[in-house]
Amino acid sequence: MKQFALLLLALLAVTAAGCNGGNDKATTQPPPTTTSETTTPGTATLERAARQALRENDQLSGYVLWNNRLPAWATRSTRGPALATLRRSAADRKKRGIRVRTLVNRLEITSVKLDPSYTKATAVVRSIQRVRPYRGGKPIGQAVKLDERATVELRRLGTSSRFVVWRVRVLG
Repeated sequence: MKQFALLLLALLAVTAAGCNGGNDKATTQPPPTTTSETTTPGTATLERAARQALRENDQLSGYVLWNNRLPAWATRSTRGPALATLRRSAADRKKRGIRVRTLVNRLEITSVKLDPSYTKATAVVRSIQRVRPYRGGKPIGQAVKLDERATVELRRLGTSSRFVVWRVRVLG
């Protein structure tokens, strides 16, 4: 009986050692990876992608101000209500025969906040511009300085790390 008790005790000791001794520390070996896992881009990568979309949208806005039309590459950075607003503004200026040349353009991205789901982001931007309106190829009045702040809603494209500007709300 003593031998059985010793054998049982030794078996328990080996089992406890094999189970990491019962403490909550993680094992030193990582779990095996499977090929079906999808890797999610890190927060820094997604924030950089959102900032890139904001810069591309700023370039698109300058192009639309002067040309009064949306280029084929417009949807790379802008979609949804923001794109519809750009389209309406361009059509309105074209109907009135007005073009706007951007003389100075500086975009400041004050903050970018990712939604916990990583499918949306919200940014606060400040656009400092000096623009000059034209009609019939001739300048109308003097150049105007603009200093506008806006909250921009961005949406992520599927599971990629790309974002597009979805909605822009100008701050008072």
